[in-house]
Amino acid sequence: MSKISKKLISLVLALVLSFSVCTVAFAAAALDFNMLEDDTATITGCDGMIENGVLELYDYDDFYEVDISAVSPYAFAYDSSDFDRAYIADITSIVVAAGIKEIGASAFADLPALNNVTFKGDITVDEDAFLNCAALTTVTFEKGAHLNKNAFAGCTALDNLVVKDAGNFAAAIGSLSDTVWYKNFKSDFVTIGTTLISYKGAAEEITIPDNITAIGASAFEGNDALKKVVLSDKITEIGDNAFADCTSLEEIVFPEDGSVSKIGKDAFQNTPFFDNYPGEFFIMDGVLVKYMGKGNSFVQIPNTVTAIADDAFDGSYTYSEENGYTFEIEGIVVPASVTKVGKNALSLKTDEDGTTKVPEIFAYYGTDAIKALKNAGYKEISEMPDFLDLDKNGKIDTEDARAALRIALDLDDADAPTRAAADADGDNNVTTEDARLILRIALDLDEYSSEGFLLMPRTKTEVLMAYTSAMKKAASAKAGYTKKVTGEITDSDVNLFHKSKIENIAKRNMVNTTKTYSAGSKAAVANLAVPTLLSTENIKSVSNVRKDGKYYITIVLNDVRDAYVTASSKDYTPSDTDLNKIIPVVNGQVFYNAISSNSWFNLVAESDTRTFNCVRKYAMDYVDPTVKVVLDAETMRPVSVTMSCLYDFAVSGKINGVEIASTFSKNNYASVERTDTITYSDFVW
Repeated sequence: MSKISKKLISLVLALVLSFSVCTVAFAAAALDFNMLEDDTATITGCDGMIENGVLELYDYDDFYEVDISAVSPYAFAYDSSDFDRAYIADITSIVVAAGIKEIGASAFADLPALNNVTFKGDITVDEDAFLNCAALTTVTFEKGAHLNKNAFAGCTALDNLVVKDAGNFAAAIGSLSDTVWYKNFKSDFVTIGTTLISYKGAAEEITIPDNITAIGASAFEGNDALKKVVLSDKITEIGDNAFADCTSLEEIVFPEDGSVSKIGKDAFQNTPFFDNYPGEFFIMDGVLVKYMGKGNSFVQIPNTVTAIADDAFDGSYTYSEENGYTFEIEGIVVPASVTKVGKNALSLKTDEDGTTKVPEIFAYYGTDAIKALKNAGYKEISEMPDFLDLDKNGKIDTEDARAALRIALDLDDADAPTRAAADADGDNNVTTEDARLILRIALDLDEYSSEGFLLMPRTKTEVLMAYTSAMKKAASAKAGYTKKVTGEITDSDVNLFHKSKIENIAKRNMVNTTKTYSAGSKAAVANLAVPTLLSTENIKSVSNVRKDGKYYITIVLNDVRDAYVTASSKDYTPSDTDLNKIIPVVNGQVFYNAISSNSWFNLVAESDTRTFNCVRKYAMDYVDPTVKVVLDAETMRPVSVTMSCLYDFAVSGKINGVEIASTFSKNNYASVERTDTITYSDFVW
């Protein structure tokens, strides 16, 4: 970078003046600037010739034939002790040409007379750029803007903020809290046009007003009071750091038919909402905000994703001084459902100079994802084999099923993309079940097309999100439904002497009721069990079959030991299980309360055989907690939902001096199996 000599400018000035060139025109062009490596220039100051207090920052220098793209940090910052730059104090108005894209940090700080600033084009205003310009009253943005923190801090007189293109102002951030304009804003939701740029309230729960379509960058950043945010269906964009460092924020409610298509970098960083989110993919309203998985060389983005946010995969690496950067992800499959891809969305690491580390990118031929990737600048895209068409003959036939079976049995080697194309059930593994599904499609026993299969929920993540989203849609719309709750003893293994006593405990609080809730009622919402997303690690299996325009989904969770209690140990910790997040029917507390309320419930050591009434051991297991969901394949609304869980309840010891035992062996537990079920059906919207 080389600075153009001011002496040279003076010499040129003298020559030009000798030829009677208009001095006023030249005065407007008398700027100092540095040349940059890209052959553009950045303004560093001027020679003191400012006409009528108006500083015009032009974007092209005719003499040097160079474009001017920025204003350098501190270029016009005022310092009363610097007599060589005393003229800066006379600046009352600044006009920034459209080609200038950035105002550097503290570039115009402390200007005592500055009253008016106009930006002709899209502009980025860096930190403290107009710090303490106490006389500034009017700022006009004729295009879009990005305001970094404290860009106008200390501009206490600013009361007229003019934004001619509010739609491009969605990235606006920065401290305007010192200004008259901000303090006199009539609502706690501070907006420019339809963009929320700041929230100045202190509520714990808020609902974003319907007149807001975008949440600007850092709009809520650092708000430690906020716990819950309800978004309207008008929101289309959430900016960078919008909710970052909201250390109490636990829930953001997206509307049933939301249209959020863009979520910025670190929008939810350092919030309980983000930090406690389970699974590998942090997905909000169809937008993949962040990939949080580890140890996967080949990542398949879920079919539920319609957009990939800026920097979604950034940070997917490890670093050590010994080995440097290690990138585990070698390939990413972008599903057919994706229509928008953000800036550096698939980059594992982006350096300050713009250098990126990008793995191999795969997408299915002919899908919208190919177009979206190319629009985002990704030109090198490896096209996947058409899904399930492993022999690439343009159709799904028995040969594809045979090829999948050979891969499943390790008879043929296959690369990661081919394995992904053969993974019909979406469990990230090619098994005989995949071969069976492909065969059913080939024989027209199932109503799948290749494209339709690509878009349906298949993986654990996709199925779980489809179920969660469907139930939240029903709650949001206050849908009506019929709710049936049942409980039944399915099996018991207890000696006859104690059979009635043990079964009575297992039957405690059993129900068999049916009730209908009308659409739109508060009762409908209150009685609908809305699940919270559960980590896929807790899911044993998922399946999804499409038939008659519906998805028939089954989710089976892992078995859980809820309690194992003896005289010397007690690990009954029902709050530790995540089961009730997805299947609220699970309630081991019923059994614990039932047995502990009996007079003979007196835990003793297992070796104590003399005690007249005692319990030596008590155990409770949840077996195959299952959710069966029927969804409308077009609307993804629930048609019916059935939640069930088998409780394996067991106890050993004595009642009235008689050993509690199974009917087969007096050394075994007496056990009872109970199944509880909740069914939601007949949904009305």
